Amino acid sequence: MIKFRQSIFAVIFLLLCTPLFAQNNYQITLLRAAPGELGELIEYVKKQKSDTNGNMMIMRHSQGDHWDLMLMTPFSKPEMHDYSEWVDFQHDFLVESEVSWKELLEKDSEAGLYHIEMFNAARGLHDELLEQRAMENIYYNETNRDGNVIFVTKFGSDVDNFTLGFYKDMIDFAADPDLSDKEFEDAALKAGFESRATIGLYLRQFLVGHNDTIATKVN
Repeated sequence: MIKFRQSIFAVIFLLLCTPLFAQNNYQITLLRAAPGELGELIEYVKKQKSDTNGNMMIMRHSQGDHWDLMLMTPFSKPEMHDYSEWVDFQHDFLVESEVSWKELLEKDSEAGLYHIEMFNAARGLHDELLEQRAMENIYYNETNRDGNVIFVTKFGSDVDNFTLGFYKDMIDFAADPDLSDKEFEDAALKAGFESRATIGLYLRQFLVGHNDTIATKVN
């Protein structure tokens, strides 16, 4: 089944052709290891990363609920990898971002932890969801934090978009800036929210599904 899906995916890659061949398109691969195969799978993808001169980001799900590993590579041509020897689930899809691969690697070089949030937009509210993600990044920037990188799905997944936050470690992820309540509130208003307390509620109205996880870096 995995090989059949890979073949179909490769054919559609070719049919989509020229518009995808741009600097900021990325291939995402989600892998769930078969029982007892996670260690071998990790060693294989580490070698794969080495063979591409480090041109891959490898993120390991903290619980492995839906997937164990997320692989991200710059997309330049249809290229499918067969992981069926080690996995019982493989999902490949294409995304785009305003952030270049060079910029992503710079962020990744200082990161040891990732926060990944995947979103399924309610019908007709895809653009509004993207606007909310951009507003939240403004809020982060106004409170002395880096925003998340936003990726929009082009093909291959029911995830409409996802965000990726880069952190040094769990302490870096969990720590709040040393700001007053008023400064947080002012930042939320400047970003376009009604208040700091309603940021999450505002997001929720655009969603029918949402998964998030902490992932660790695989070197």
